[in-house]
Amino acid sequence: MKIALMIQSLVLARGGAERFTRNLLRGLLAGRHELSVFCREWDAGAAALPIELVQVTPGRSLRHPWYAFSRAVHAALCRHVRCDVGFGLTQLCPQDVHRFGGGIYRYWYERKYGRLLPLHLLRPRVHFALAFERAMYTPGNYRQLIAISEMDRQLMLEYYKVPPERVHTVYNGFDVEEFHERNRADARAQLCADHKLDPDTTLVLFAANNYVRKGLPEGIAALLRTRDPRAFTLIVIGKAHARSKAMLQRRTAGRLTTLWLDRVANPADFYRGADVLLFPTWYDSFANVIGEALCCGLPVITTRQAGGAEMITPGVNGFVVARAEAIDALTAACEAMTDRTRCTTFSAHARNKVAALTIERCTRETLRVLELAAQAS
Repeated sequence: MKIALMIQSLVLARGGAERFTRNLLRGLLAGRHELSVFCREWDAGAAALPIELVQVTPGRSLRHPWYAFSRAVHAALCRHVRCDVGFGLTQLCPQDVHRFGGGIYRYWYERKYGRLLPLHLLRPRVHFALAFERAMYTPGNYRQLIAISEMDRQLMLEYYKVPPERVHTVYNGFDVEEFHERNRADARAQLCADHKLDPDTTLVLFAANNYVRKGLPEGIAALLRTRDPRAFTLIVIGKAHARSKAMLQRRTAGRLTTLWLDRVANPADFYRGADVLLFPTWYDSFANVIGEALCCGLPVITTRQAGGAEMITPGVNGFVVARAEAIDALTAACEAMTDRTRCTTFSAHARNKVAALTIERCTRETLRVLELAAQAS
C-alpha cells in the first residue's frame, strides 16, 4: 500500500509522541508499505529511514495555523504521485484517516476554561480552532477515525455524533525491549547515586513538557499537603515554559526535595529507577509516559481525564483520581506510595494491561483502518 502520512514535525528525538511515530513508521516499513511523509521539518533519524520526505512550508493564516498547514499539505499532495490513502497524525481537512492523538479540543477547552469558555470563544485562535475541528469531523471530510483510547472514542461520539463504525480505538504500541521492568532495584540505586538523591525517600517522577496541562502544579500541591513532604523526592523531566518552572521551584523551595531536568535521552532509566509516576493531567488522550512507565514496572497515579487510566486497576498497579483538582485524593494516593511493600506489589502488576500493547499490534490495527479507508476510495 502507498501511504501518505501527514504530520507537523518528524523530529524523532523530541518526546513521547515522536517515539510513537518512530515505532509506527518502523512497523509500517516492516510490512513493506511505501511511505511518503509530508511535514514541516525532520531530523537525521527520520532522514535515515527508507521513506520519502516531502517538506511542507505553510504560509501565514489570519485564522489558525491548522488552516495554513492543511492548505500547504493539500497543495503538496496535488503535485505528488497518487497514494492509496492519506493518513493524518495532525489536524487536516479533509483527510482519509485521522488519528486524533491530540484529543478533542472542544472538550479540552471546556476543561481548561470552564465557565469562562464563552468569553474565550471570542478569541480568534480559540474560535477558529473549534471551527476547524468541526469541519474535520463533518461527513465527507474523513473516511475513518482513530482514537488512541476508549475515553477519546466516547468523547468523539458525544461531541461530534460521528457514526460509531467509523471510529476505531487503536492503542499506542510500546517498545518492550527499551521499556522493560528488569533490574529495577539496580536502576533505582544508580538514579540515586547519579543525582545524589536520598534513597530512603519515595522517588516520585513527573515526565512531561507541558507542566500546567499535565498537572504538575496540582501534583506539587498534593505532595506539600502530605504529612511529611520530606519523605518524598520529586524528579521532573521535560522541557517547560521558563516562567512556570520558576514559579513551581519557588513554591517547593525549602519544603520539598526536587530534581529538575530537561529532556532526557534515557527516559526508561528514570521509569525503572522511580517508585511512582505522578501524572495528574487535566486531559490527555493517552500519554505515552503512562504506557512506558507501566511497561517499566512503575506504578502510576493519574486522573480519569487520562486515556492511559484505562490501563490502571486502582489499588493494584496505581491510583486514578476523579480529576486534577482533587488534591486530597492525590495526597492520599501519594501517601499510600510511601509504603515500600505496596510499591513492590504494585510494580509487579504494573504491566498487567500494557503487555499486549506491542508495536506489532498497533501497526496491524492501524493498517486495518487504513485498508478500510482505501477500499472506500
